Amino acid sequence: MKNFIKHFKSGLWLKSPIFWARFFAYAIPLVFLLYVMYMNFLPFGYNKTFIINVGSKEDTDVSKEFHLEPSRSLSDATTSQDGSTYRKLNGIAYADFKPNAVLKNAKITVSVEGDGISIMPPVINFNPNTINWDYSWDFTKGIPKDFIGNAFMFDGEATFDGKGTRLELPNSVNKFENKALSIYVEWKPINSNDDAQQIVGHYNWELWQNKDNVEFRVGRMSDAKGPSYSLKYPVDTEFFNKKHSAIAIYNPSENGYIDLYVDGIFAGRTYFGPEKIWVGYGKENLSLGWTPFNYEKCPHLKGYVYRVSIVNNSILIPESTISYNLDESLDTAFLLISNSTSTLKRLKLHVF
Repeated sequence: MKNFIKHFKSGLWLKSPIFWARFFAYAIPLVFLLYVMYMNFLPFGYNKTFIINVGSKEDTDVSKEFHLEPSRSLSDATTSQDGSTYRKLNGIAYADFKPNAVLKNAKITVSVEGDGISIMPPVINFNPNTINWDYSWDFTKGIPKDFIGNAFMFDGEATFDGKGTRLELPNSVNKFENKALSIYVEWKPINSNDDAQQIVGHYNWELWQNKDNVEFRVGRMSDAKGPSYSLKYPVDTEFFNKKHSAIAIYNPSENGYIDLYVDGIFAGRTYFGPEKIWVGYGKENLSLGWTPFNYEKCPHLKGYVYRVSIVNNSILIPESTISYNLDESLDTAFLLISNSTSTLKRLKLHVF
C-alpha cells in the first residue's frame, strides 16, 4: 500500500503509455454510453426555457429551436415607441418547437403574451365525461330508444352495414342548428372506397367519413345561395377498421368559425365571419349513417358507432398558457388563435 501511495504521488504513472492506453480503452466506450443514455433519456437533468420576441429579426428564423411560422394572419414586424417589437394577429398562426435534443417523458409549458390571443397544443387530451352534454347517446349498450331506423347490434356493436342502414332522431328538424354546437363522436369506419359516408349530421351540418379524410362541413350559410365551409383531416388505409373519436365545433359570432379534432389532433379552423347556418336549408332530422345530401346519392356508412354527444356551446375554452407531456411522435406546432386583430408580443416555452 505504501509503495502504491508513493508511486501515485510521484506522478510517474501519468507518463506511462500503458496507463493512457488502458484509460482510453475504458473511457471512450463509457463516454459513448453516457452520451447515448443522455440523448435517449432526456429530460434527465434537462431544464431549458425558449423565448420568441415577436417582431424581432429572429422570430421566424427556422434555425432556432422555437420560432414562428409565416402566416397570412400575421402582420409585418412592428417596433413600438418604447423599442419593443410585435406583430398583429387576426386569425391563426403557428409556433414551431424543433428541439435539437431527443426529449422523452418531457413536460412542456407554453405561454403567450398578447391580449385576445390564445394558444393550443398540437394534441388535446380530451375526456368527454367531463362535459355536461345536452344530449349523449351510448351505443355500446344497444340502439338508444330515442332513435328510429334499421341499424342493428352485432357482437355488442351498433352496426351500419353500408346497405341501407341508418338511424334518425324524430322531431329534431328544428334542433341542432340555431346555436353554437359541439359534437363528439366515437366510431369505427370500414369502407375505405367511398366518400360522403355520414357519421352524424343534420343536413346543414355533417360529419363525414371519406375515403381519404374525415370531413366536417356546415352550410349553406345565410340564405339559399350562401356558401358552405368544411374542414378535412387526412387519413390513409391504416385509419380504417379501428376505433376513432372526433370533436366538431360550430361557433357562430361576429367572426364565427368551425373546428375539427380527430383522435385529439387538431385538424384546423375555418372562419366564416358573421354568417350563420341557414336553417331553411333542408328539413331533415338528426341522423346517423346516411344523408340525403347530393340528391340522395351519398353512400351509406359502413362501420360502427359507439357514442354521440352534443351540447349547445363551444366546449374548448381558449387559454393563454398550456402544459402537457411531450410525445416525440407528434409535431410540436402550437396553434395561436385570435378572433379579432390582436397584438402578439412574446412567446415563452419551458421544457423539463
